[in-house]
Amino acid sequence: MRALLVGVCVSLMASLAEGHPLDMATLNVQVEQDRVLQTLTIRGNSVDELLGPGWLELPLEQRMTALFAATLGASELSSGGEPCELVPLELEPGDGNFHLSASATCPARGPLKQRFGYLQRVKGEGQTLIVLSDVDGEAGRQVVEAAHPDLAFVRKGQAEQGTWAFIRMGVEHIFTGYDHLVFLLGLLLAGSSLRRLLGVVTSFTVAHSLSLALAALSVVSLPSRWVESAIALSIIVVATLNLRGRKGDTRWMLAFGFGLIHGFGFASALGELGLSRSELTGALFGFNVGVELGQATLVLVTLPLLVLLRRSRFAHRVEFALCVASIGVGLYWFCLRAVLPSVSGGA
Repeated sequence: MRALLVGVCVSLMASLAEGHPLDMATLNVQVEQDRVLQTLTIRGNSVDELLGPGWLELPLEQRMTALFAATLGASELSSGGEPCELVPLELEPGDGNFHLSASATCPARGPLKQRFGYLQRVKGEGQTLIVLSDVDGEAGRQVVEAAHPDLAFVRKGQAEQGTWAFIRMGVEHIFTGYDHLVFLLGLLLAGSSLRRLLGVVTSFTVAHSLSLALAALSVVSLPSRWVESAIALSIIVVATLNLRGRKGDTRWMLAFGFGLIHGFGFASALGELGLSRSELTGALFGFNVGVELGQATLVLVTLPLLVLLRRSRFAHRVEFALCVASIGVGLYWFCLRAVLPSVSGGA
């Protein structure tokens, strides 16, 4: 239903912007070399939720400053890892909507990234942002939601600059993807012997590489909310089994099944870049190599520590604490991804 609604909104964008309030916010982005221009169209009730109902009583300049600070000004724009400062240009009222323009100068290297954390502070359809882009002459469309507020563009020709950028991106995704890290820790705790541990990790690697490729190539597509909720559940299941002492030979099958789910989660990072089919093959290879390097590094660092831990008299207590903490974190993430969006109307 949401996909259909998004499609209708995008196809009728021009007429809606002129005559009626939008159900979803939109962001028009133009990127040419180091120049970035953005225009945010946001519903009036979303602005009220961000700034309070009395904000219209402010002078126009203060209204623009306040709305900018609550939205684009807090959106953490960066290019190639270097922050870019957006500057507000103009605020125009519409029929139930407000149009906020801003610009920035960003170094023309690396992917352009932006995080719209403010979406988590509004309700209903206001938590969805439709992004219409023109990056160096190439048009694109993406949808950003409160549960997944990160946006990224790859500038024209950057995918051909080599796979190192995507390898680095894969490594970063592992070390900043805390849900993947907690799940991997659970798998390591499950290894009752080195042979079984290698089997579990290998099974997980094969599975997430397979689903990553299928999702990135659009062969299989799953709703991101389902995937992220299932990842949280995988943490709970593995930690619970560890807590009950179940570390048998069949754990590799569980790792394979959940590995498929985690692969779809990895694929979301590539999907945000809006790569063309020709760019995707090299990006997929580099990103997957980066993910494997990050995972291998974590295993090599963690495994000796676990060996030392299991030789100590505190082993049982520490493993118990780690399992309980993992269950708690998994429940928190599951509520955040599966329960709260439904309660707030953002599903």
